[in-house]
Amino acid sequence: MLIDYLNEIDDDLLKLIIEQLNSIAITDNKGRYIYVNQSWSDLMGGITLEEISGKYVRDLIPNSRIDEALMTKQPIIGHCIKSVGKNPQEVFSSYFPIQKDGKVIAGFIFVIISGLTSAIDFAKNVNTMTKQIKYYQKELKKLRGARYSINNIIGESDQIKELKANIYKAARSFSTVLIEGETGSGKELVAHSIHDLSVRSEKPLVKVNCAAIPSDLLESEFFGYDEGAFTGAKKGGKLGKFELAQEGTLFLDEINQLSYALQPKILRALQEKEIERVGGKGSVSLDVRLVVASNRSLEKMVKNQDFRSDLFYRLNVIKIKIPPLREHKDDIGLIAENLIDKLNYQLGMSVIGISDKAIEKLKEYDWPGNVRELQNCIERAMNNSWGEMLKWEHFEAYFQGKQLYTYHVDSQVELSHIKDIKNSVEKETIIKALELHNNNKTSAAKALGISRTLIYKKIAKYDL
Repeated sequence: MLIDYLNEIDDDLLKLIIEQLNSIAITDNKGRYIYVNQSWSDLMGGITLEEISGKYVRDLIPNSRIDEALMTKQPIIGHCIKSVGKNPQEVFSSYFPIQKDGKVIAGFIFVIISGLTSAIDFAKNVNTMTKQIKYYQKELKKLRGARYSINNIIGESDQIKELKANIYKAARSFSTVLIEGETGSGKELVAHSIHDLSVRSEKPLVKVNCAAIPSDLLESEFFGYDEGAFTGAKKGGKLGKFELAQEGTLFLDEINQLSYALQPKILRALQEKEIERVGGKGSVSLDVRLVVASNRSLEKMVKNQDFRSDLFYRLNVIKIKIPPLREHKDDIGLIAENLIDKLNYQLGMSVIGISDKAIEKLKEYDWPGNVRELQNCIERAMNNSWGEMLKWEHFEAYFQGKQLYTYHVDSQVELSHIKDIKNSVEKETIIKALELHNNNKTSAAKALGISRTLIYKKIAKYDL
């Protein structure tokens, strides 16, 4: 249509259009001038078409690259040349071979920037736009990417150090990750950290709580649907979670709640790296990294036939086990201080900290709700204190009716430091576990709910 329209434009109008353009020159297929506009003549010190018609461009401008563009049939963009005339200046030209039926019939030279000042201004504009793009990319990452990083995982215990090391390893890989941990232990933090540290961090992190989606909507939520797929389907269809996570990470929380009927379809998506929308006629290729989390052991669920074994083996490539808070109580002080800072900001308070006595008393509780329960407990205490340092008296109401471990010490015996008591109990527990399991360290560690690496460290610590 454009060609037909141009054919209808009379020569005078076409010439007028060309004259309004920045400096241009047209050559034949040998690189000889056949046309220049007035702007080009002005730039070249008043040289007219009559003076140069039929002459080679390279004779006038030795470093011109029009010959190269004509020979390679490829455009050359932004080449710097020097104009001729009384006041020569540096200009930036682009060269385009004009082709018809696969043959080069002409060359087109277009000056995109005239003079060093224009070039500097252009560079400034590009730099400004680049900075703006990077800013908006960063803001987009906040909206679509990870809300948390590995720095949000607080603690200095061996268990937390091991957890962070496993997160770094998982982030380097493209394999599927299975995160297992009790409710409130921080599975979402781990998933976000893996995405944030991975090469996919600039791409979307799509989060799905498998327990929060009605079973009859799971398939359309995961795989999307085409228009008219079912009654009530949106016009134009809808993208599913897999497609929304393209080139990024899909995080499936509470994967143990996934419908048994949907499990083989998730397995197919992982194996074939493609999905089919509900009501769709073709397949959609996938480039998605999958991270899943469960608050129950999927291995035990497989044994009880509550979870498909084939999907479990596909998910259980990289496994990260999050230790419950009761296994790293030495971190409670650091976690509490961090939570106080966060809650001060959220609640508009200015609580200055927590007493040592309160921290030691908090360590006497097993925290079945893990860090989430600890946060709830601290928030209640902060509302009780309203600005004061948190003391045990601010927590006591929360623990009414809850079991705290207490140590009964004979009044005739000299009181020991609480760390010595703890170490003594820990040492005796490890000795008993080793005896029960015939000194098999792996079995003893499993029974105690700690890693094999940690039990070896404890054995060395207590010289067992």
